[in-house]
This record gives sequence, C-alpha cells and structure tokens, in this order.
Amino acid sequence: MKKFTILFLLVGLAGCNLPKDSAESIDKKAVARQQQQYALGQPMPAFDWSLERDVAIQLYKARNERVQTWTVWRSDYGMIEGHCKSIGYPLPYDVQLTNPLKSEYKKSNGVAGVTLEQAEPNGLYSSKTSVATWIRAIIDGKEVPIYIEGKVTCYPYPITVDYDKSRVTRADGEPTVVIEKRSKK
Repeated sequence: MKKFTILFLLVGLAGCNLPKDSAESIDKKAVARQQQQYALGQPMPAFDWSLERDVAIQLYKARNERVQTWTVWRSDYGMIEGHCKSIGYPLPYDVQLTNPLKSEYKKSNGVAGVTLEQAEPNGLYSSKTSVATWIRAIIDGKEVPIYIEGKVTCYPYPITVDYDKSRVTRADGEPTVVIEKRSKK
C-alpha cells in the first residue's frame, strides 16, 4: 500500500505544473545578469585622488573655522526678509549632538541587523528634513543666535542688499573663505 501511495504521489507531481517565477523575480535576475556584464565590460574605476573629495574636505574645514560671513534670508516667494553680518555658516535647526536614531535589536529570518547613522566629520548629526536654520548674527558687536524658517544664503564676502529689487550683489572686500586650487598629489 505504501509503495502504491508513493508511486501515485510521484506520478501526480510529475504531471503538475510547478509555479513559474514571478515577473518581479524574472526582472531581478535580468538586472543581476546585466550588472554582472557591466562589471566585466565596464568595471568600476578606482582613483588615486578625487577633486570632489578634496573640495568636500576643504568645505568641512572652512565650516569649522570662525570666519566672518554675511547672511541673507528670503521668504518662500523669494523676497529678501533680512540680512546681517554673521560668524561661520548656518546650521540646520534640528542638527543634533547625539545620534537621533534608536538602536534596537530585531531578529527576523535568522538575521539581525540595525543601521545607524554616523556623525559627520564635525561631530554632528546633520538634518535630513529641516528647512529652518540657526545663524550666528553679529548685532551691535555681539554674537546673537537667530532662528530663521525662510531660505538662507550665506556669503563668504561682503554684500550689498537691495530690498526693493530683492537682489544681493557682492560688495568691495576680500572673501573670508577660499577653496584652494589643488590637483592630484
């Protein structure tokens, strides 16, 4: 009887149409094949030096310096609402000193994994969503924090502001921050 049942099941399964791959599965396989071809025919380049990385490093260094800047803020309609001398570059309102993400251990399908943000090189956790900004305005010789919800532009050189035309132009004076012109070392 057992032999008959097993034989019956095997014959039955042989005649069944097993489910085909889903369209999504087929697409994933095709993309993976194409990516393998690109890796062979057009491998990812490796560079000894990167201009963009060098500029990013210089910008981090400049943002970490106490430099004279000039800040202008605009309404959502582009009209200038205010301007002032300032120190350094603006900070997003919700920049944080500590990691804003909470680490939780979760295990599913036998795999445990948590992704946490890393601090920026300046030791802060930068905003991903805020439009609001803090600036360090210079008012009557004092550094004053100003919270701004409009669009903020910070200049590393003196400016002239025309409120009637809502225009900012460069005034006489040297820039306080300069990106060095460097090439491959």
